[in-house]
Amino acid sequence: MRHAHEAVRELLRSDGKRALAVSVMPLVRTQIETLYALCLIMEDPAVLADYMKDGWKKLFVRHVAMREECRSLPRVVDGLSKQMKWIDQMQFASGVTNAERQTIEAEELGLPVPPGVAPTRIAPFPTPKRVISKLANTDRKRMLMRLYPEYTFLCGFVHFSPASVILASLLDPRQPFRTMFTSGQIEEMFQKEIAGPALWFDVLSIVQCCSELLEVYPGNVELARCCAEAWKPLSENTFIGGIIWKLRARELLGVIA
Repeated sequence: MRHAHEAVRELLRSDGKRALAVSVMPLVRTQIETLYALCLIMEDPAVLADYMKDGWKKLFVRHVAMREECRSLPRVVDGLSKQMKWIDQMQFASGVTNAERQTIEAEELGLPVPPGVAPTRIAPFPTPKRVISKLANTDRKRMLMRLYPEYTFLCGFVHFSPASVILASLLDPRQPFRTMFTSGQIEEMFQKEIAGPALWFDVLSIVQCCSELLEVYPGNVELARCCAEAWKPLSENTFIGGIIWKLRARELLGVIA
């Protein structure tokens, strides 16, 4: 999350003078997705294996496709052979078995699995909506349900929504209809529709992830203190922060809150 946080800050340095700033919203989406994933793993640590294996599977599927498509191109095949070394290392680190690997390769190539190998499929890691249905903790579930509309709003910037196109166009000095708005109006739009939501949701996701860890480390006074300090401006200065504080974070911080 730290790297995405730094990228968010970097993209917002344009102060609304470049359309590039709109690209910050998909990054903020990944921060919220991390919170969903962490909440599920907190309740069911076994799904961490699904998370790791599903990530490796996506890398391997892409590798298999490129290998088959480029088998007549020696230069590409040589590069893929070198790439295979770290894919093998990642397989071991991700806990993927040879049976799971052979099942993936057979399915991608439309072939039966090798004789003596029982087909073993890797379960996909749940999307945020499915995460909600798998949670047992009522407060945690309510928190993520409240964040879901914000998450779907951010998804629009990934799926070429009209809002993302309009906002990017308003920040692009080459667009002629930009002259219909004053520089003050464009700056206000940038702060309200891009910079504000991006900064607050980025920070909120990080702080709530840290707060969730208090269930695992209830005696970590320093962690609790840092979370309490971070939640103060979030809960007092943002509407969504105040809601998430009441739904979940306040209970996690307990006496310190």
